[in-house]
Amino acid sequence: MSKCIGCGILKQNKDQNLPGYVIKPENEYCLRCFKIKNYNELINQEIDAKSFLDKLTSLIKNQNPNEIEFYYIIDIFDLEGSRVKEIETAIKKYPVTIVVNKIDLLPKAVKLSKIRKYITELFNKSDLQNTNIILNTTFKSNFTNSLLNKIKKTKTNKYFIGSSNVGKSSIINSLLKANNLIPQIVESKYFNTTLDFIQIKLSSEDILFDTPGIARSNSVANLLNKEDWKYIYFNKEIAQNTFQLKSNNTIFYAGLLWVDFSWKNDEVNSFHFFNNKEIKLHRTNSKNAEEYYFRNKENIVPYNEQNEIKQYKFDFSEKDINKEFDISISGLGWFNFKVKNPIKINLNIPGKENVVKLTLRKPLV
Repeated sequence: MSKCIGCGILKQNKDQNLPGYVIKPENEYCLRCFKIKNYNELINQEIDAKSFLDKLTSLIKNQNPNEIEFYYIIDIFDLEGSRVKEIETAIKKYPVTIVVNKIDLLPKAVKLSKIRKYITELFNKSDLQNTNIILNTTFKSNFTNSLLNKIKKTKTNKYFIGSSNVGKSSIINSLLKANNLIPQIVESKYFNTTLDFIQIKLSSEDILFDTPGIARSNSVANLLNKEDWKYIYFNKEIAQNTFQLKSNNTIFYAGLLWVDFSWKNDEVNSFHFFNNKEIKLHRTNSKNAEEYYFRNKENIVPYNEQNEIKQYKFDFSEKDINKEFDISISGLGWFNFKVKNPIKINLNIPGKENVVKLTLRKPLV
């Protein structure tokens, strides 16, 4: 097949989730370009991290560094899982604005100033230091207008990059709508080498580049059928559930995975779970947990088809007493607790080892 005349990607008609997809080989534009050209609408498509980095490196080496600016989108619900450290290293020498998206998922009582401080401290320990940070949701126009005003302040080529399903395409769609303009896909010399970055003329002076989402390799989503991804990538406020747990209690995340809690006395400890409201949490006894999983998983929605169980252990000792922690599970949210006595927490995840990113961190909310 020939290349799309909008973005230069080689056309293909096998997988509509990948760049270059066309319904018919004779179509001049790939589906992604066709949607934006005719319907003012972007769609999500994926690319693996290495291919993205190769394409990004190829593109920016042909441009004046002073004309490049990056908008790096991350997901507040999955901070660690939506970051791509290799990309952060690649763009650290350029102006970067970190857009923390989906803040509408957080409980309404959470102060945005606290979230901003948390993100600032998080990235002060990364390659992206002293960057601009914008909190965003596409569901409120004042956030979109604030981002649009930031974009218009500089006359650089602005690249919107981020992992798949962080809401990057939704952000650009909201910007196009707020600007009251039908976007124009601009052909340029940079699209002669299958870069599949779409150049969008937001106005006569404001140029954006939409890029495919970088495939997430560390999310629980990778253990599910795609029809169940709605439980992982969603747009409703997260649920907060508190359990008063005794030693050897277990909490199940629907039929996806389970968490065992144990300590040496009869004390009750509080654990606060933040997750999609559609993911039902269930308490049981730890000694029956594995049997419960295999006996009931196919009757629970959603469930994990994998049978091989990998266990991930977190031990908290005397030195951790009175400290608070989150354990974040990429794609599922996190749970929060204060260490009152030495605790052992084991996460049991059906699937291949190291498929799901788990992060021990200070509390987000």
